[in-house]
Amino acid sequence: MFQKIIEITLPIFLIAWLGFAYSRRFKPDLGGANKLIVDLALPILIFSSLASKSFDPQSAITFTFASMTLIVLSGLLAWPVARFSGASVKAFLPCVMFTNVGPIGIPLIALAYGPESLPLSIVLLVISNILHFTLGAIVMSGRVDWRLVYANPLIWATLLGLWVSHMQWEIPSPLQTALTMVGNVLVPMMLLSLGSRLASSQLHDVRVGVNASILTWVIRLVSVLLLLQLLTLQPIERGAMILFACLPPAVFNFLLADKFHVEPEKVASTVVMGHIFSMVFLPLGIWLAFLK
Repeated sequence: MFQKIIEITLPIFLIAWLGFAYSRRFKPDLGGANKLIVDLALPILIFSSLASKSFDPQSAITFTFASMTLIVLSGLLAWPVARFSGASVKAFLPCVMFTNVGPIGIPLIALAYGPESLPLSIVLLVISNILHFTLGAIVMSGRVDWRLVYANPLIWATLLGLWVSHMQWEIPSPLQTALTMVGNVLVPMMLLSLGSRLASSQLHDVRVGVNASILTWVIRLVSVLLLLQLLTLQPIERGAMILFACLPPAVFNFLLADKFHVEPEKVASTVVMGHIFSMVFLPLGIWLAFLK
């Protein structure tokens, strides 16, 4: 088990560390590369995964419901204990509810369960993004900016991929090869980008970040264990849900906190400390996911 944990987590931390070390030394401007990842490469990966014949929408219904329930349930459990984090409810709840599915979740689940688990990680990513820009925006601002939803290329890639899968259309081989090549380069690029972002983060309110990140992991773990007692999922689905619950808070939490002026320094500290503590939380999550 220990060897498997090392095999899964070490590549993630090594690639992220390379991005961190390079950015600390050379301070590159990755704004254009990050925009390319979010606007083009990630939607391509989502489309190609959902459009493939290996994706079964019927079997994904329960998993999709479980993903949505986990996000909402973790937020409800976090509400009464938010004051112990040192941050406000508006700042703390999104950090509990929304994890870093893209740069860490997709590689982690793929390394743990192989290529056949990719549709599950895509479902987690899509559900998390939709709820983040709707429910998360409501929590932080009290309103929904629908432009964050209908202008999101991830949403359109999801709808198009589901349509192609439903129609059982065959993607031409040259196009499929191009899509596969983009998908292959995306995962390491996301990890390098994550390391670079952490290198440029300004760490304030360290105590708040430590308290909030530990509380975040405990709440999500309790939520997923409760949920798995109520729902019947396949072994890979159960493992993916546990790994999803053990991910660090999403970087988007800071972006929304900065946009809506909701304690952005405390949210940034929670995000950064959450990624540092993930070196402990992720191996524990992998152990739980593969526990018989």
